[in-house]
Amino acid sequence: MIPRGVLAVLAAVAGGGPAAADDPFDLSAVRREALAYAETLRAPGAPQGAYRLPGEKEPSLYASCDVAILRTVMGEDLQKTLPPESRREWIDHINSFAQADGTYPRFRHHSFEHANGMVVGALGALGGRQKRPVRLYEAFDEPGEVGPWLEKIDWKRQWSGSHLFWGGMHCFSMSCRCTPEWREAVFRWLDGNLDPQTGWWRRGVVHAGPFEALGGGAHIWPVYQHHGRRFPHPERVIDGILALQKPDGRWLDYGNYMELDALYGLAYMGSLVPSYRRADLLEAARRHGRGLRERWPAFLARKPDLHVLLGAAGAFGLLQQLLPEAYADGARWTDIFSDLRLYRTAAVEVTD
Repeated sequence: MIPRGVLAVLAAVAGGGPAAADDPFDLSAVRREALAYAETLRAPGAPQGAYRLPGEKEPSLYASCDVAILRTVMGEDLQKTLPPESRREWIDHINSFAQADGTYPRFRHHSFEHANGMVVGALGALGGRQKRPVRLYEAFDEPGEVGPWLEKIDWKRQWSGSHLFWGGMHCFSMSCRCTPEWREAVFRWLDGNLDPQTGWWRRGVVHAGPFEALGGGAHIWPVYQHHGRRFPHPERVIDGILALQKPDGRWLDYGNYMELDALYGLAYMGSLVPSYRRADLLEAARRHGRGLRERWPAFLARKPDLHVLLGAAGAFGLLQQLLPEAYADGARWTDIFSDLRLYRTAAVEVTD
């Protein structure tokens, strides 16, 4: 039997009109479809956990990390559901990409720091460890290095520039080598460079586009969330995210990582100020959810790469967090920013 929510989506795609905003939507169907699609990209004859990009034959590091993180975000605990030998094979496959300095290969426009963040997330979910010490932390691992390193980020184009923070400083903040003095230096710089009028980084910088600060903020907010440090201006961020949403519910486009960033911002900032513009915040989530679920079949039909699929799954996870009555599943979905299982640096790192 096809679940009621899925029927509503299929009717909309066939021209039967949009799915009603309050109709319950069966996320378990999305989970099954996402996993089935991911399996079509398993590299033939390759080890457990080896996945590839659409149209390619060789396994991709990112695709292999994406699936481990995807399954985690959709509610699975891989350390309980996978046999030890399968996890070991997957871990060894990811570490086969490790380079001499402990970094992992970049993917498209992403940085070595971003690749490190993906590996930390996947290995943390699988219960593995990195192959070598990660040398890229050495550029900023002393308190006195924090400010000069952060000054080098391109804050005009921080959507991509903040990847350096996410996979670099944020991952290091969860390391056994990290000190309270180092974290305080990071928060002091971040707090001091926030624009109190907007809640965006960086004060005094003219952004290269309207979404730069939102994309940048989403990669930095988790360091506040995971260390219990209160973000200074949650109301202003909520105002900014709501102002950027288009009337049809999109921010940039359905399935784009910007949608994930916006929903994460609403969920996290909303948790800090639960009474602030709550009705507006939830209505924004409903509008976005309506569009995302209508477009889900067409999204999968386009055969996205697994990194794009991970972004869409995270958006569904945040919709479940914001609107649990409308996005039901037997599993509890999360997202790539808030889930601490994806930031187990101390457990996965290898030290000298």
